[in-house]
This record gives sequence, C-alpha cells and structure tokens, in this order.
Amino acid sequence: MPRRLTATVLVAPTLAVVLAACGSMAPSPPASASVASAATQTTPPTAGSSGASPAGSSATGAQELRSGPLRAGTYIRTGFRPALVFTVGDGWTVGTATDGFFDVQRDQGTPDVIAVQFARVDGVVGEGGATLPAVNAAAVLAAIRKNPGLTVVDERGSKLGGIDGSIVVVENRGKAHAGVMKVAPGVLGIDAGRKLWIGLFDAGDGVLAIMVGGSIAQWDQALKTAEPVLESVFVRVGPGPSPSS
Repeated sequence: MPRRLTATVLVAPTLAVVLAACGSMAPSPPASASVASAATQTTPPTAGSSGASPAGSSATGAQELRSGPLRAGTYIRTGFRPALVFTVGDGWTVGTATDGFFDVQRDQGTPDVIAVQFARVDGVVGEGGATLPAVNAAAVLAAIRKNPGLTVVDERGSKLGGIDGSIVVVENRGKAHAGVMKVAPGVLGIDAGRKLWIGLFDAGDGVLAIMVGGSIAQWDQALKTAEPVLESVFVRVGPGPSPSS
C-alpha cells in the first residue's frame, strides 16, 4: 500500500506529503503573483542568487541533493527528470529525496512547516476521489479542479523554459487529509488548514509539478520564504545532458 505523504515530509503511517502541512489556503495574497512567475526562469541561477555559495564540480556548481540539513548553495537531484537545479540559503532541510520526488523544508515539526517540492506526477486524485493517469498537465489540472477534498482558490497561466503551464492554488477546507497526486514515494496530499501552490508543466515525457506548501495562517510568510528558491530554479526541458554532466 503506497505511503501517504503530507505537506511537510514524506510520510509514514499518517503522512500527508506535500510539505508537511501543505495545503490549505485562502484567496491568494499579492505575494503569490511573484511566486507564480518564479517558475518561469529560463536561465541558470547565478552564484549567490539566494545568498548562497554554490559549490561542487559540475558546470553549474551544483551539489548532489542528499538527505539532511543543507548548506547554502546550489543543488541537483541527478536522477530526477527533467534535469533541474535550484539554490537555497541557510536553514533548509531535505524532507524526501528520490528520483521521482524531492523537497526541501523550513520549520519542520511545526504546524507552519514550509516545503518546496518537485515531482514527476504519476497520477492525480480527481472526481469522487479516484486516482487518474497523469496524461498531461491539462488533464492533471482538470482532475484537481474536481477533487472533492480540495477548494481551488486561484488559477493562472505560467511558462517554464518557454513551455506553457498552469499555476493552481488549492486549500483543504475539510477536517480530513486530502490526497492530491500520486508520486514516486506514495500519495501526496494536504492536511486540513494547509494550502498548496502547484505549478504544472509538460516536460519531456511526463508532467512536472513544482509546489509550495504551507499553513493558511502563515501563508504570506510561506510564499515569501519559498520565493527565492523558486526564482533560482533552472529546468532543462529538452533533450541533452543533465546540468551535472
């Protein structure tokens, strides 16, 4: 039986994946507009773009993402596709690190845990709570709109390396954990009182999701904290070697 993840960490028996407390939200605050555009970066992050000091032997200066606390710097998960790199400042910790899903978190173990997540979408929870195939980004978005456990509070278009995509923000207004999508470690979802910002893009041979999860109570702060990480993301969506090669 697949593990359930929560907004804050890769879950175990009672998890809910996305950022340990991912998911609920109210109308998008003004800050979400800049965050929504953060996933449109088409140039590699520059050294120190997030107050970080990239290190490593690759052309991008990216270090391999592994479990545990992170030093400020630029990172890559080599097995993840599409290949991408991102930069973090001090204070971030890896929640889960697999080739199909990984995330970095702040304020772990608290109700206001913040997570920035990257996933290859294997399936999506839609109408009636059924899990459907992730045919493309449009199909994933359509299913999310019909998910009975989620309320869509914002939606807009976006671009990633010249590829059209969509941003959707959802919240869990119920009392039970709500599944959102199936990813490599299990079913990612959000608990009551959590909000989730989701960017969906057709990248290579699958759907890429870039997400931010946080509590409704501290949503503005969650977006402000996640924004420098999102702005640093560089995704190679076409064929070719990964940034670490």
